[in-house]
Amino acid sequence: MPLSNEDSLRLNVLLAQKVSAIRIDEGKLILYALTHKGEAKIHLNPNVRSEKYIKEVKDFLSTKALGAPGGFPMFISRWNRMGDLRHSSLDKLLLLGEEEAVVAVVNNNNITADLAKSAWWTTQSAENARSMLANESVIQSEFGTELAQFLIEFLPFEEDPLNMLISTRLVLQKGLISDDEILKLWKKGKSKNTLYVGFLDIRPDDLPEQVAEHSLYQEVSKKLSGLVKANNPYAITLCKLLSANGQTFLKTSEAAFKRPPNYDIVGALIESVRKYIFVDQAEAGQTRQQYELGLNLQGQPQTNIEEISALAKDILTEENNICSSEQLKEVQNAVPELASQLQAILFLSRTSQTVLAPTIANSTAVGSLMRKKLKSVFDPILMNLRLLQA
Repeated sequence: MPLSNEDSLRLNVLLAQKVSAIRIDEGKLILYALTHKGEAKIHLNPNVRSEKYIKEVKDFLSTKALGAPGGFPMFISRWNRMGDLRHSSLDKLLLLGEEEAVVAVVNNNNITADLAKSAWWTTQSAENARSMLANESVIQSEFGTELAQFLIEFLPFEEDPLNMLISTRLVLQKGLISDDEILKLWKKGKSKNTLYVGFLDIRPDDLPEQVAEHSLYQEVSKKLSGLVKANNPYAITLCKLLSANGQTFLKTSEAAFKRPPNYDIVGALIESVRKYIFVDQAEAGQTRQQYELGLNLQGQPQTNIEEISALAKDILTEENNICSSEQLKEVQNAVPELASQLQAILFLSRTSQTVLAPTIANSTAVGSLMRKKLKSVFDPILMNLRLLQA
């Protein structure tokens, strides 16, 4: 069924000029277009039932943009949301009047700031904003700050803790929001400590409201200065954790463990701590990948936190010769009084989100019930975080 004569004429005239994007209000039967002159709109005049007529309009748009009716499902369905579309086709997808086509554009790695603006005009949502702020070209543009502002304003209405965490990580990227806005976001973390995890991920050494350095920091720094210059990873990590930045990170991490809402956030928090404390030193018999993923010496996922604690003790006391490390011994000899702190570093750098697996397999709990079930995991982590603090 062809379009009505009036709509056919108006759409052809519209598409004869430069159009960046099109959206359709299917309820009100209005087609909006973003042109080089501004926003234009066409009130549609259906000659059949509305649903069928909208499909005819989209077929018309697809024919103009892609050269074939029904081009959207044929062209995009396999690649939608995968960021796998050809760069040359992205602008055409914004002319289809399809929200899923817009989603494909905002998730594409080749999106430009101009395309992002057009896509945003078409469909404004937190999900689309997050997708675009994952792209470096958008982050570096002035439009990136607009998207960051949208996500900040939307945070109070965000119901999914993981989306809240992702939004926080994105807006904290360098240059997107002001120092005042960063501080406001930080203060909100006192009631929604999911936000703290975003800070730990993106600004681990530049957290607001810094605390004092450890009382032993100056003394230990002098004793380990030679080893630090020699790039001893254990010396570097110990000095980092005793510094003001390190103490602030540890204190914030401890605060974030108070009320994590679900397993996603707990897992992200554990990974934040591990990555910050991670000693870039694969012990003998382990690859770096195994070490980072919290695997034990046999290469199996380490899910028992008590075994990780025992392994950390064995490494320090040399009861497990496979784990011996000359660099670790050098630090032990230089600061023997900090044996418990070194053991805490070994423990926390090997504790990954895999320790949650046994609990997750048997429970879908959230909130306080989840935290109660994870007490056996939280307690040793918190104990070791406190060991490293003043």
